[in-house]
Amino acid sequence: MRYNLFLIVYLLVTNMFAQETHLKIFPFKSAIIEYKYEAGLGGTHVKYIDDYGYKQKDVIRKEIKLGDDIEKKYETIILIGSKAYTINHQDTTVAIGVNSTYSYYLQNQNRKTNDVTEALIKAEGFKENGTKKFLGKECKYWKADKAKKLTWNGVELKSTISFFMMMVEKVTSIKVDVDMPKNTFDIPQELRYISSDVYQGYSGLKLKFDEDNKSKPEYNGSIKVEFSSSNLESTDNIPFYSQEGEKIIQTGVNDYNKVDFKIIKSQLSQLKSNKTDFEQSRTLIFYQKDGYGEGFNLYGKVQINKINKDGFSYRYLIFGDEEEITGYSDDDNSALTRIFDISPDKNNRKLILTPKKGTSCIVLGW
Repeated sequence: MRYNLFLIVYLLVTNMFAQETHLKIFPFKSAIIEYKYEAGLGGTHVKYIDDYGYKQKDVIRKEIKLGDDIEKKYETIILIGSKAYTINHQDTTVAIGVNSTYSYYLQNQNRKTNDVTEALIKAEGFKENGTKKFLGKECKYWKADKAKKLTWNGVELKSTISFFMMMVEKVTSIKVDVDMPKNTFDIPQELRYISSDVYQGYSGLKLKFDEDNKSKPEYNGSIKVEFSSSNLESTDNIPFYSQEGEKIIQTGVNDYNKVDFKIIKSQLSQLKSNKTDFEQSRTLIFYQKDGYGEGFNLYGKVQINKINKDGFSYRYLIFGDEEEITGYSDDDNSALTRIFDISPDKNNRKLILTPKKGTSCIVLGW
């Protein structure tokens, strides 16, 4: 009897310490936020937040107008700590994977709740540009090249993007510190499981907060944040899919596998337009403004598969502005050669990449 009691206590204590840390991502305990899409988009989005953001659920019904056609997207994303469940209601599947963003909150537990959230907004290329009133709330106003957004307590209340068309998402109702409906974060059991390597959120960024200016008289409360993708050891390989839904298999050095759209965008200020010597063991990332002269930007990565006296081959992946795959290495290298002139050096040990108009690049140093 004493043995059984000891075993029960041991299991309870072990389970308690094994549980994942519940971090405060938002300064309020719970919320239900309703959005609507406007301009080139139609549909609705409802966001549920509980346990200060440890649990989040986004129910998205989106209609994208493409000329005379309308593309419908109906999905639910449930985040519970470091777990992510992406539910596709159109093909009744659920992908269970990783909420990569949660790791940044774990790494910066000594910071205020909004610090990491706002650092990740900056990683998307946004800069803080004062405040604006929206729905009676004092919101931070953020601007990027062709986008702007309003945030309140770390929650995005309105976003406007102008690429091929104007796309607007804005809050119509927000209720804070509410009782959450029962079973809100339950995962439907009748859906078909499809993958274990899908992820949600940011991946591979290293945040560095600089608070040296806090003691200066002109300090206004803002925090300078530096981003680096040089530390990817803890990042799982990222799966990519073509626009047709075909999975793009990536093999070889894992650094290439771990570079995604957001990592490339976080490094744009470091990219150069110089001719580049490119070795087989390295990964190069690039950006082309007004890609192919067709009015949208391209982001990508490339790595050498083989280079010797018989020739060379390489693998690459190219994203458009909306993270869609616009080109990848599938025995057709025309997409990459429209961005670079590529030739081996005289010793057949490196490739020489000469960026074409509007292209800048950098070889990652890890």
